[in-house]
Amino acid sequence: MNTIQSLKNKIILITGITGFVGSHLAKKLLSSGAVVFGTSRTHRSKNTFKLSVLNRSALSKLLKKLNVSICIHLGGVSIVQTGQTSPYHTFKTNIQGTLNILECCRQNGLEKVIIPSTSHVYGNNTVPYLEDYPPKPSRPYETSKTATDIISQSYAETFDLPVFIPRFVNIYGPGDLNFERLIPKTIKNALLDRPPTMWGGKVKRSFLYIDDAIDAYIKLASLKPQLGTNRIFNFGTGEVITIEALIKKIIKLSSKKLVIKRIEEGREHEIPSQYVSWKKAKRILKWEPKVSLNAGLKKTIHWYRKFLAVS
Repeated sequence: MNTIQSLKNKIILITGITGFVGSHLAKKLLSSGAVVFGTSRTHRSKNTFKLSVLNRSALSKLLKKLNVSICIHLGGVSIVQTGQTSPYHTFKTNIQGTLNILECCRQNGLEKVIIPSTSHVYGNNTVPYLEDYPPKPSRPYETSKTATDIISQSYAETFDLPVFIPRFVNIYGPGDLNFERLIPKTIKNALLDRPPTMWGGKVKRSFLYIDDAIDAYIKLASLKPQLGTNRIFNFGTGEVITIEALIKKIIKLSSKKLVIKRIEEGREHEIPSQYVSWKKAKRILKWEPKVSLNAGLKKTIHWYRKFLAVS
């Protein structure tokens, strides 16, 4: 098994590098000695290029110019609700963007491509989800991710492209500024003494701390590509919690006394229970989550206190 030391001097491109996961991943890779470049739709800096993943010609030229070895594709729509309000944009960005990345990586002969998927692709299946379950998506976001997942598998099978597909549960932690997501939104409301809102609340989910997610990416990036059909890996935790219990836990850890503002009708097409088995990742990658939900939430709340400048 390769280690993070094997990434030293590797030229790695991260699409969506300025996002929550991308910024954490870039920092970790740089600390390992990798040479890290990125793309962003909105930002430009020394090693970050302002470039849309929908621009295949520009992507291909960039990969060739930089002589990229590994591409980690994080650019795209990552919010379930965006799929509800902007389905066409979600499908186009996620599917065409991933297709462009795969084709450019194929043409440029990259050593490895990592195309993250999500536990949402399993839909209403028996839990915990296993990697060999057939996908059962429903809403646009899940369906777009299922499409990118299957297209990635097709490129791997047909063109012998070394593609790895991690399927993550919900990732949270310091630095997530997308307040449409449950945990950032709830923490922000709690710290500002606003009653957190909740749709339904009885559904069960699993949440993975950002450091554990980054460790999963590092394991895959360090992996030798000759793994046969072992391309898909679930990453999650053994802790499963209802949304109501999660919100109450955040309120308590924030040292607040707030009452949840309930929206009783619930969310449309919500899956009752979603969490994964990560036994395969433990067996093959020697990966396992290290940060408990309590510990992770405490660290996250501490970060938001500083960010929001509240006591």
